[in-house]
Amino acid sequence: MNNTTKQKYDLAERMLKGKIPAEEVQMMTGLDIEVIKKLEEDVAPMVKDAKILQGLDNKDLDIGEILFDNNANDEDADKDY
Repeated sequence: MNNTTKQKYDLAERMLKGKIPAEEVQMMTGLDIEVIKKLEEDVAPMVKDAKILQGLDNKDLDIGEILFDNNANDEDADKDY
């Protein structure tokens, strides 16, 4: 598989993850519809998992406190840590 073909597959996968219909993906990428249907089957579990996690926060996931660096632009303040 050359780079151009790989890029078409990657594009098709991203489009399918974004819930773009297979027919539109086929039209935009030029890949065979059978190939796109196979990619769609492979992507479906990932899309399902993303829907499950949508709207959850750190308390729902029970991962504890999340610390944010509110001084990201000041490297001098961070050098002691």
